[in-house]
Amino acid sequence: MKKLFTLIAAAFFILSAAGCGEEDQDKSTFEESPVSAGSKDEESSEQEIRAVSSSLTSPLELEQWGSAAKLSTAEQKYYPVPVRILSIKKGKDAADRVKKFMDKNDSYEYQKPDKGLEWVVAGYEIDIGSLPVDEGGADTAITAFVTGMDGGSLEYKGKLYPVTAVNMTDGNYYYEGLHKGETAFILPEGCIDYMLVLGEYGETQAYFTMSKNIYGQISGE
Repeated sequence: MKKLFTLIAAAFFILSAAGCGEEDQDKSTFEESPVSAGSKDEESSEQEIRAVSSSLTSPLELEQWGSAAKLSTAEQKYYPVPVRILSIKKGKDAADRVKKFMDKNDSYEYQKPDKGLEWVVAGYEIDIGSLPVDEGGADTAITAFVTGMDGGSLEYKGKLYPVTAVNMTDGNYYYEGLHKGETAFILPEGCIDYMLVLGEYGETQAYFTMSKNIYGQISGE
């Protein structure tokens, strides 16, 4: 049975608060940075991937590796794995990407965001080289949360916007190495001061800020 995505949009408004800034331009897009195609040993070596701890007060920047908890189905435990944000897309590009994913996935039915809201897609990279896996391997999905800058619900122009993230993977399973994934969510248009938190709640999490204070001026489409 298809889940009507309107349930996700309807779940948008709850209590709790934090701050959310407004971008100076209308829309924004970050192009994904190229990643070298070296071997798994080259890419995943301790010398090249140094996942650092992060927090609400010490968030990570675009392309910086952080440590986030992912479930090992082989052992039914959470293990910290390196993960980083490669790209942030908004506007038509993001909406088209979400629609394409949902059209191929029976669990979702695409719905256009309400007026004043828009899709945002964050592209990430994850290294599962240290994650125990069984014969089924592991997918690239990792739990994601979108919060205000203080870890509470997003507040923008006096309204609260608790956000539900949709993890979009390629559907494949892997045993080791670097792989890409995406997570999508709906935000108020113009909102940029928020946290994207990767990793299971109560376990190791990686905090990334979308604020222009770190990423610089966001250009319009």
